Amino acid sequence: MPKQALGLEFDLDPCSPGAGKSFVPALHHYTEADDGLTFPWFGTVWMNPPYGLETGAWMRKIAEHGDGIALVFARPDTKWFQEHGATADVTCFVSGRIKFFRGNTNDRAGTPGAGSMLLAWGPKASAALLSAGLGACFARVHAGSLPPAG
Repeated sequence: MPKQALGLEFDLDPCSPGAGKSFVPALHHYTEADDGLTFPWFGTVWMNPPYGLETGAWMRKIAEHGDGIALVFARPDTKWFQEHGATADVTCFVSGRIKFFRGNTNDRAGTPGAGSMLLAWGPKASAALLSAGLGACFARVHAGSLPPAG
């Protein structure tokens, strides 16, 4: 989905199954063995983190990095979203359910049990996400850009 829909080649995929095993167009890959949370991040990042208790740590890392797109479950009620996802420049609730591929095959796995959202930080990633037409997208309004009340 990333290259076709977003028109981006990413500099890094820190949650990759590895080069040649992923459909994500990224120049560099960190695998589970590398532990992408401990390695430095650079450039525009694509992140589909491990889901579960560590999602918050991954979301903190991409929010602090400030340049990239995260694919996660649409769970705006969670602590990780309130702390880190809410800092994204663009939030896009993906239309329909994403069918993921099973490993590096062309076999589609089932759909996940929840909807997904894409979160973008930085101008390049935000522009790509806003123009991709993947669902209902919202840009964060920065306090200084609002007109005075009244």
